[in-house]
Amino acid sequence: MSLFDFNIKKYALLLTPPFKRSSVFIGFLSAFVRPLSELYQQFLKSREQNLIRMRFNYQVCSLEYRLNDAFDPLERRIYISKAVLYEGVYLYTKAEDDAQRSKTKFLYDESAPIYLRTKDELYSDYDFTVNIPNTPINMYQLRAEIEFYKLPTKRYQILIIP
Repeated sequence: MSLFDFNIKKYALLLTPPFKRSSVFIGFLSAFVRPLSELYQQFLKSREQNLIRMRFNYQVCSLEYRLNDAFDPLERRIYISKAVLYEGVYLYTKAEDDAQRSKTKFLYDESAPIYLRTKDELYSDYDFTVNIPNTPINMYQLRAEIEFYKLPTKRYQILIIP
């Protein structure tokens, strides 16, 4: 028995004196208690939703688990990846090179520079990417779930994967 498990109709009937418990009075009492009973059912549904929300947090594994539970419970294809795909490599100029201990390494020859990454590949406007399958998912609900759990400073994008 939980703190929130009780029958309002039964409780109202127990509070009435025994000499007043006729069928007409019980019918009147059930009609009187019905709005309170419906309000109690709404409270229980809201409580259940709040308990589900309290189980998860902003961490990637927790957010992935929640999104898969809500939007893809069978195949669980939703995953979160970093938005920056490549790590930056710092290249030294000749003025920064140390004479005793050279940091410079050449792949081929000095005449043809090799560009490792472009600026767009190294930096992104987003902190993480939510990859979702190409299935009918309500994007407003998905965004609402992500917005509820993510940290306020983090930005994200949603990509549909084939």
